[in-house]
Amino acid sequence: MTPRLELIHQPASGEARQAPPLLFLHGAFCGAWAWQPHFLPWFASQGYDCWALSLEGHGQSEGRHYLAAVSIEDYRKNLASAIRQIRQQPVVIAHSMGGFVLQQYLRHSPLPGAVLLASVPPAGLAGSSLRLLSNAPGLFIKLNLYQHGQYNPDYDELRALLFSPSTPDEDIEWLIRHSQQESQRALIDMTLVNPLAIGRPLPTPALVLGGAGDQLIHADDVVATAGHFGVSAEILPDTGHMLMLDTKWRQCAERIAAWLTLLPQVRSADGTTD
Repeated sequence: MTPRLELIHQPASGEARQAPPLLFLHGAFCGAWAWQPHFLPWFASQGYDCWALSLEGHGQSEGRHYLAAVSIEDYRKNLASAIRQIRQQPVVIAHSMGGFVLQQYLRHSPLPGAVLLASVPPAGLAGSSLRLLSNAPGLFIKLNLYQHGQYNPDYDELRALLFSPSTPDEDIEWLIRHSQQESQRALIDMTLVNPLAIGRPLPTPALVLGGAGDQLIHADDVVATAGHFGVSAEILPDTGHMLMLDTKWRQCAERIAAWLTLLPQVRSADGTTD
């Protein structure tokens, strides 16, 4: 049975564009709330019909009590379900784990456009984890302790891991207050990726962005994701992993907005695979 999923809607304000809607997909430890401070209101003010999905077990979606067992394939089905509810094929803007989920979706169905922000690369998290273990072993250990509920990171550690150095304490506190545990199964799915099972996406225009200060998804990972889509990676300066919440969020939003204007005006949705 399909779980009830939180799908936040922020209609275009002012004159609506003749363009596909935007569907924002969060990363690990987050929910649809991650898009509410900046991206949802900003893109709505630019004339886009905006939606944000909380994956199963996240935000106000059902599934918290069995979250540990939820798989990446379950998340892919969540995304397919949300797209059916919107009733028009959206451009999906996905962050981190959400980018990996989007890659799996695009193996089954194309979209008018895909924006991948600091996305887990097609080969998964193994390379990123080894890099973090080598470069910042303390942060790597604490991140794993956090996932198991055995550690509460302080502001400076989260700032170093996820944000640019100028991020104020109140923004870090806001993230701590809203964040949650992630599915252990999904993290394993993203770590133990079979190289022979990495499928190519169906033809979809793509924009792939990373942050120069990202400690989790290195520039090499961003390049790998971009290569998967046959496009060039773009690394935004002075920006951490949480591109949509960082103090530099506007440079990311403006780059996406400029790219969106280059897309053709797109058809309404036909059925999507489940």
